[in-house]
Formats: sequence, structure tokens, C-alpha cells
Amino acid sequence: MFSILRISVVTSILAFLHPANAVELPNVLDPDWKIELVASEPKLVTPTGCCFDDAGRLLVVECHTHFAPEGYAGPKSDRIYLLDDSDGDGKLDRQRLFFEGGQATMGIAKLDDGWFAVSTRSDVARIRDSNQDDVAEQREVLLTLKTPATYPHNGLTGLATSPDGWLYVGQGENLGEAYELIAADGSKQVGGGEGGNMFRCRFDGSELQRHATGFWNPFGITMDPAGRLWTVGNDPDASPPCRLLHVIQGGDYGFQFRFGRAGTHPLLAWNGELPGTLGMVAGTGEAPCAVIAHGEHLWVTSWGDNRIERYALKPHGATWSSQTETIVQGDSLFRPVGMANAPDGSIYFTDWVDRSYPVHQKGRLWRLSRKKPVETKLASIPKLTETEQNGMRLLDDSSLNVEQRLAALSDPDPAIRQSAINGLINTKQLDQLKRDQLKEPLAKIGVLSAWRWRELLDSQSLAASQRDEWLEWGLKDSDQQVNLAALRWATERRCQTLLPAIRKLLELNDLNPKLFSSVIASIAYLESGSASGGKRDPQIEKLLIEFASDENRPAKLRAIALGKLPVESEQPSAEQLGQWLSADVDRTLAVAIVYLLTSRANKPALDVLASIAVNKELSDQTRADAIAGLARNAGEYAKVVNSLAIPRQPKVIRTEAERVLSRSWQSSSPRPDRNDLDAWDKLVGSGGNVDAGRRVFFRTTCVNCHQHSGRGAKTGPDLTTLAGTSDQPGAMTSKRVLESILNPSKEVGPLYVPWRIVTTEGRVLTGVKLDAPGAGDRIRFQGADGDQFEVGLEEIESQGPVETSIMPTGLEDAMSLEELRDLVAFLTVPVN
Repeated sequence: MFSILRISVVTSILAFLHPANAVELPNVLDPDWKIELVASEPKLVTPTGCCFDDAGRLLVVECHTHFAPEGYAGPKSDRIYLLDDSDGDGKLDRQRLFFEGGQATMGIAKLDDGWFAVSTRSDVARIRDSNQDDVAEQREVLLTLKTPATYPHNGLTGLATSPDGWLYVGQGENLGEAYELIAADGSKQVGGGEGGNMFRCRFDGSELQRHATGFWNPFGITMDPAGRLWTVGNDPDASPPCRLLHVIQGGDYGFQFRFGRAGTHPLLAWNGELPGTLGMVAGTGEAPCAVIAHGEHLWVTSWGDNRIERYALKPHGATWSSQTETIVQGDSLFRPVGMANAPDGSIYFTDWVDRSYPVHQKGRLWRLSRKKPVETKLASIPKLTETEQNGMRLLDDSSLNVEQRLAALSDPDPAIRQSAINGLINTKQLDQLKRDQLKEPLAKIGVLSAWRWRELLDSQSLAASQRDEWLEWGLKDSDQQVNLAALRWATERRCQTLLPAIRKLLELNDLNPKLFSSVIASIAYLESGSASGGKRDPQIEKLLIEFASDENRPAKLRAIALGKLPVESEQPSAEQLGQWLSADVDRTLAVAIVYLLTSRANKPALDVLASIAVNKELSDQTRADAIAGLARNAGEYAKVVNSLAIPRQPKVIRTEAERVLSRSWQSSSPRPDRNDLDAWDKLVGSGGNVDAGRRVFFRTTCVNCHQHSGRGAKTGPDLTTLAGTSDQPGAMTSKRVLESILNPSKEVGPLYVPWRIVTTEGRVLTGVKLDAPGAGDRIRFQGADGDQFEVGLEEIESQGPVETSIMPTGLEDAMSLEELRDLVAFLTVPVN
């Protein structure tokens, strides 16, 4: 028997060391690091999570139940293998079965006393080898997820532990289904529709708590040596990129499945756009699955983009910011998932290999290590800053009184405000606050957020009547950000009795576009009971069309409604839009009408624009707008444009027609050096015409990447409120606008990082990644010219983010100085 066992072990080791097929190594982009294959199929297939034990042995989850196809030849449940060094040469050369069981197993994390936490879609259990035979025979369930949803990887997923005995568990968006998460001690959390969550419990499954919310799918979680909790969201659907998030207790990160999985609903936020929500540290690659702290960086696996990423942290108030750096780039058969720090300072990570979701009998395990041994200190991640420490004191310090936390609610740093919000709950000071104590808008938003969070933690802690009193108070406030905070809470709780108060907001003459679109979306949701799962919501569009068509509504709000309508909407028709124009029509409404027609750019819309351009009963500015709208089809409408460029036409009309025909261009105009901002500002920083500048924006390449007033592309930031609003002007000076045009790569936000793709044929392409999912076989991008293009995964030799903005340098060379002066004027005037 001993001889047979010995032969079996030797055979297993040999098969493990020599996989059947040769594997091409991914490209390591940091010259100080190298990669090596540790294991491959058939000995290891479809691996997900991994972690090291105290003895330096690696445990790897082998998933056999993730969309197992009919007739699948593998096991009927998942497995966990133990990999160790059998001969002391530093290589993990032996693989043994440690545990078998579970369905859709995603994560594994080391606890204490020999226990390991293991997450499946429907539970978190702890397993242990108590008799030291390298097989786990003990299993105890810590958490059970009861829900009708069954999709494999949007239930319980990521795991992380903290030194003070907490086990953190990620829960995906769960398709918005109702759920109960029940702990071993009977404590529970309930919900449904609010999106992904982060929970925590003790290592024995007691004291279950909701820690944060607003994720899509917090698939990878880690606690860094300084005590910060990090996660990566596995999918952004139609709102890329995925997110690296610093998780603060009680934090709301903006996503709610109830408002549609696409992530484009007005009541959803991806980067702190809504009051009470927190933003991202950085955008990541598609479908990130794991995050770990190693050295001075965070490291992330990107399943969808076939790479390993690294993030250097920069202080940003009480949180951090960063940018993506690609360290390992593979081909379409490189799908990294789980990741673990080895005791020797190297990093091990699992590889799903194939792009398909169903299990497929392929799999790999890799080791990433430095070429030259160096002392790697995991604790070299930045220590807690003083600002972070202040935030942590706000969470739990009982010596801080309610006035101190109330003052912190108005801090300009949203992370500090969030800590104060949770501190009010943790110390039970929230109940002491009265509405008449709240003077500052941020303080009001903070208290509304605190009550909202407390109700999510325990629905019985707040009576419906008490909640409605707070909501009515917030909806009637004079500050629109406070209105928006109350509106979001009222909508998610489906408070239909508050519909009259919500509709009342539409009577505000100074209603800003964000609150307007949110009110419309709220009414649509409360009336229909649901939101569309896609980018377009028929109920919202129906209300927008009704509002825009109502001549009794303020012209400004009708204009906003038109600006929120998708270009694809067939109503109002081009003919109807043309009929709304008259000699005395409000200028704001006229602009919205013309630019909806311009954006549609189909034959009916262009014909109406041509009729507007020659209609002498309309204002010269409106006619000039229509001329600009014909610019991209000037050849087809040359007769119209040429007739408007003759000397007897009004100056505004003639000037715009000449610009469309490029007759005003003078290449010999003297121009300062691109880096001489003072000279440029003196030359074109003042004296421009706002209306003419708007036409420059929509006629030139600006609109290919940017939106303004609801129109344009989303490749770059929305510039509608670049200079603030009339009641809250921003700090966007003419010099800053010029700097962004002349030196566009100086600062690139995480949502707009472009990618450089090198194809197998040697072509080099650059574009911002759009919303094609990583599970597909093609990736969609938008180039600087505004055109979209797709690249097949099998065509990609390498890809990675670049520091250079997608906005090309030299845009000023495509405009006359007069056009540039007008554009600056347009972008530096606050919107009404």
C-alpha cells in the first residue's frame, strides 16, 4: 500500500510540473519583475480565489460549478487544493486535495487557529484541518444568503480579514432580488435592490453588520497593513470604467440595481456625483477580480483586460487617488482572477484562461517575483495620514460631542463627512439632533444620509412617519442639493405619498439640470414601480417629451427636458421641433431645439435646420446656430450656406456661414508658444462672444468627446457646469480653459484614461474604452475623432493605459483666433 501511494504521489508531482501544453508567458512591463508558470491544466482548472496559510502553503479554489455546461465531465462540486514545496527548493511542486464541496466558490481567506473562510454564492463557511492530515474535515457555516437569485458570481464573493477579528464579505448586486443574510448567531441583514454591499462579522459568524453599500460587485477585497479596506467593483455595465474604492464605514458608492443595471439612471453615481455618495480612487481595467497590498502599491487583477495592474497611492484628503499602471499584459487567453502575497515577497495569482464564463477545463497558476531579491515590506504601504486619523476618531471616539460631529458634516472633504455621519449613528448622537439645528446644506445632507443609512441597517429603527417628516423637510429646503438627497431616499423607499412634494420641485424656476432630470426619473420610477435595465428608460423619455411639449412650462425647463432626451428618440419630430420656433421664442429653448436637431443629423432634422437658417423671421442667433448645425453636411447644403455668406447678410449670419466654409481661416496669424499661457490668455482670454463660442463647440471636434447641455459624446468630461452655475460660479478661469486646450494631457481624470492598443498586425490604435463587456470577444473604443471602433481580443498583441489625453494636442491650430476667443468665452460663463 505504501509503495502504491508513493508512486501515486510521484506521478502527481511529475504531472503537476509538466503540464500537457506549452503556455506562452504574458508580457511583464516592469523590468524588475519576472513571471513563471507554476501549474496548468489538467492538474488545475478554472481556479478562482487563493491564499497562503501560516506555513507558507498555497490554497487554491478550483471552481467546477460556475455555469457547468450540460454533460460536464468534471466534479459536481468545487475543490480546494493545497500546494506546497515537497523538496525544499522553494517551488510549490506538490498538489493535494484539501477540501471538496460548495457551489460557485469564489473566495478564500485565512482566519485564525487553522481556520479558512470560504465564500460561495450562497454562503460563507469556515473550514479546518483539525487532525493535521492536510485534509479539511471541519466545516461550519458563518453566513447564509437566502434569496431567489442564483447567478453564480453576484452573490457572496470577496473576503478580507482585519487584525481586530473582523471578516469582511462582499455581496454583489444580486440582480436586485430581495435577500436575507443570516449569521451563525442569528443576527441578520435584509435588503433588495440597493446594489452590492460590504458586510462584516466576527470569525465565528457573530455580530453581523452592514459596512458599506453602493457597489456593483465587490469581488476583490483586501485590508492593507495600515488598516484601510479596499475593494474593486467587478463590472460597471454601461458606465465604464470599473472602480478601485477605498471603503469607509457607512459609505455609499452610488450604485443601486433598482435604478437599472446600466448605471446611467440620474439617481445613480459612479464617482461621487450625488450628495451623500463617495467617489473612486481610480478607474481599473475591465472585470477586476482581486486587490492586494504589496510593497508600496495596490495590485489588481483585470480579468476582462487580460492584465495585472498596479496603483501608487497619493493622498486626497481623508482618502486616496491613483492612476492605473499595467505590470503584466497577456493575450486573450490570460484571465487573472485571485491573487495572494507569498511569504517570500512574490505574488501568486490564478488564471481562468478562457474568456467564456462556463467552466471549461482550462486553468493556470502564476508566480510574479522580482528578478533580484529585495527586502519587501508589506507594511510599506502609506501609513494613515493625519486627516485619515481624524476621520477614524469621528467614527468611534466617544469624547467628541454632537456639535463637533455636526461641524464635521460641513467639512469640504466627503470622506470626513462620511465618518461624521457614521459617528452620529455609532454614538447614538443622531437622535439628539433637531432639524432647526441644521443650518448648512452639507450638514442637512449629512443628517439625511445618516437617517437613510440607519434605516438600511435596521428598518425597524425608523418609523415610516418619522422618515417621511425628514423627507418632506428635505424636499422643501431652499438648497437643491438637499432636495436631491431627500429625493433619492424617497424614491428608493418608493414613497408614493410624497409624489406631490416631488412634483412641486418642477415648479422651481431656477431648477438646475441635475435636479430636474432626477425629479423626472423619480416620478417615472414611483409611477411605474421600476426602472429600465438599459441605457434608455421609456418612462423617463415619455415624461420628458410631455414636459418639453407643455407650452405652459418655463422655457428654460422645457429646454432642459429636450437636452435630456436621447438623440435616438423619435419624438418630438423634426417638424414639431421646427414649429416650436418663432420670432419671440426664448433663446434657451431655441438653442435646445437646434442642437437636438443637430445631434440627430438625419435628413428630416437637417432639412428643418436648413429652413431655420434661411428664415428671416427668426433671430439671427438662432439662424446662425442652424448654420453651424449644417457644418458636417455643408456639401449637401452648400447652396443654403453659400447664400448666407454673402455681404448683404447680417454680420452674425455671414460670419457663421464663412466659418462653416472655412473662409475666415488665416494660417499666418501670429501665435504664442503653446506653453506661454499668459500670452495666450492676453490674446484670446477675453472679448469673445458666448453664442458664437457655443457654435464653435458644437461645430468642431469638441462635441466629438464632450457633452454640453445634454448634447455631445461622453468620451471626455461633461462641460455643462465647467464654470459652475449662475448661483454657484466655479473657478474655471480663461487661463485654465486655455491650459486644458493647449496641454490636454496635464490632468486626465480616471473616467477618461485612453488606451493604446497594438494589434497582431502591428497597427497602433488609441481610444477611450466604451461599454462592451469583457466577457465578449471584442472591445469597443472611441477615438479622438469621435468615431467608435472595435478590436477583437484575438487581434490584440498588447494594450494598456496611456498618460496622454485622448484629446489631441494642437486643437487650437484648427481654429482661428476669433473662434478660439469665442470658445473660451462660452466655456467660462456659468450656466443659468
